[in-house]
Amino acid sequence: MMLEEKIIEETLTVGNQLGLHARVATMIVQTMRNYASKVTLGKDGVEVDARSVLGLLLLAATPGSEIVVRAQGPDSRQALEEIGRLIQNEEFDNK
Repeated sequence: MMLEEKIIEETLTVGNQLGLHARVATMIVQTMRNYASKVTLGKDGVEVDARSVLGLLLLAATPGSEIVVRAQGPDSRQALEEIGRLIQNEEFDNK
């Protein structure tokens, strides 16, 4: 499958009151397995693959942190929307 050349990018704020912790990171990785696009998350000059739990945890994203999400590929818009839902969800721990 050939990736689209266009990279889409969005800056998101971590809404979860515990930040981007292991459970959220695991959900992101599991969700990204459903997409063909390459997705990365970046914070403070560090960029990691959205399919790496360890990489996501290394961002040390606390509540209110701004995360830059970049996606490239045939389903990049959908992948970005889904990852945004997970990162910005304030009530993630209540589900």
